Formats: sequence, C-alpha cells, structure tokens
Amino acid sequence: MDWPTRKRIAFGTAHGLEYLHEQCNPKIIHRDLKAANILLDDEFEAVLGDFGLAKLVDARMTHVTTQVRGTMGHIAPEYLSTGKSSEKTDVFGYGITLLELVTGERAIDLSRLEEDEDVLLIDYVIRLSPFTLYLALGTFVMNRL
Repeated sequence: MDWPTRKRIAFGTAHGLEYLHEQCNPKIIHRDLKAANILLDDEFEAVLGDFGLAKLVDARMTHVTTQVRGTMGHIAPEYLSTGKSSEKTDVFGYGITLLELVTGERAIDLSRLEEDEDVLLIDYVIRLSPFTLYLALGTFVMNRL
C-alpha cells in the first residue's frame, strides 16, 4: 500500500475518532480501535465500525469504569490496570493502529517468541533508540513519497 493511501486511512480514522469524542452527545468511547475495525470503501475512505464494546459517556465525565474489554496489543496500559476507559484509551489504540499502518507489522506477533523478540509492537518500538526509530520511519516515509 502506498504512503498517500496509508495517510488517507490514518486521517479518516482520526476524523472518525474526533467525531465520536467531540461531536457526539453523549460522547462515544469506542474501546476497541484496531485495523480490523476500520472499514474502507473503494477509495480507501476510512469509517470506524464494530461498536459492540462502545460506551456512551456524558460530556461532563472524564472516564467510565468498566470491565476491561478490547483487543490485546491495542489496550492502553492504564485501562488494563484501572478499568477506567476514556478518550485517551481510544487514542492509545489509534496510536498502535498508526504503528501497524506505518511499519506493516501486527500489534501482536506470537511468531516473535521463537526469536526471543518482543511480542508486542509497542514494546519493540519503545526499545528502539530515538535515532534508530527516526532512521527507520524516515526511510519508510521517504521511500513512499
């Protein structure tokens, strides 16, 4: 997939998330933002789907406490530890989805266990030095412009 298409998907997803969090009343916390829940049309226009885990939240509330639900690798650490879901937990899922979109890797890859590598994409990215990450992403982006 070329870079302009990936960028279109990323922006479309961000706009959908902004709509749920800022324009809906009550606001909607998706709680399961991942690539499989981003629907694409023939023009690669992104639409958020699968609201089976979504929660409606009064605009005056900062979070909602629930049983932890979602897809491993996309769940924010603070949601896992506290059970408090908010816009921030959706943004974390969006960030993981962006990493998948940019790197072409999955959020969780159990085949990495065989090579003693990090199973979670976020752990792999965190372990990279800032310079290595800059080089990797810069090269990826430049090769797709």
